[in-house]
Amino acid sequence: MASKSCLEIAFIFGLVLVCTNAEGKVFNVLSYGAKADGVTDNSKTLGFNFVNNTVVRDIHSINSKNIHFKVFACENMTFSHVNITAPRDSPNTDGIHISHSTNIHVLDSYIGTGDDCIAMIAGSNNINISGVTCGPGHGISIGSLGNSPNEVVKDIHVKNCTLIATQNGLRIKTWASSNVGNITNITFEDIIMEKVRNPIFIDQHYCPIHHCSKQPSSVQIKDVTFNNVRGSSSSRRAVILDCSALFSCEKINLNDINLAYHGRHGHAIAFCAHAKGKATGKELPPSCLKESLNSST
Repeated sequence: MASKSCLEIAFIFGLVLVCTNAEGKVFNVLSYGAKADGVTDNSKTLGFNFVNNTVVRDIHSINSKNIHFKVFACENMTFSHVNITAPRDSPNTDGIHISHSTNIHVLDSYIGTGDDCIAMIAGSNNINISGVTCGPGHGISIGSLGNSPNEVVKDIHVKNCTLIATQNGLRIKTWASSNVGNITNITFEDIIMEKVRNPIFIDQHYCPIHHCSKQPSSVQIKDVTFNNVRGSSSSRRAVILDCSALFSCEKINLNDINLAYHGRHGHAIAFCAHAKGKATGKELPPSCLKESLNSST
């Protein structure tokens, strides 16, 4: 069954794809009618649905019309040495979009698009991202969550990544006036930012549409660590922890944050609302976190 799923996704994509699974099968889409002539449009959105124990490696996706790689209800998948590109102004061209999937690894890859380089939405569990260069795009994102009831994202580890001139860096986003949900046990560490707007960004008032509700988010964010995040911010607010007034962010940890701003408006600053936690080590910008919210934020 695994080899059949792999064959189907390879054929749909129509580019040079090497896909291996537990049975050791290898498929090359050039053998199924794809043309690598630089002219023929072989591209379609690539979907991995209910695919288990699979490795996708050494693949280049260019100018997808929508999300490049969509991962749904998958388990034990590794993306390695993938190269994903789309113009910075192309909407909804996420690089890798993960939902309802467990034990997914994204390693040693380059992603530059007009939307999130990697997006982890409801049901993403035990996701490991390492060695990814992201830019252009909207950064590496968790969410958005809250559109449907009881959405959960947990056990996410992002390490040794570089973000270059992205709209956001490391972002967690939930809808305002959302359904109940949880985001927990998240670690971002050893991250380099190069002229990134909003390098560290928790946004619990996310609403990309008109007529947004002013009600607070009902998604609880807890146990989030940002460790050794360094580089430069293109916005003065280098750290934004804009949490829900209904469910404040809990156990937010900032350790060795060194984000410089070289604009005309002064030094880098941090903004906190309803965010509880602590900062240790280097603090640039100076932390606004509090271990208790008894005083105003």
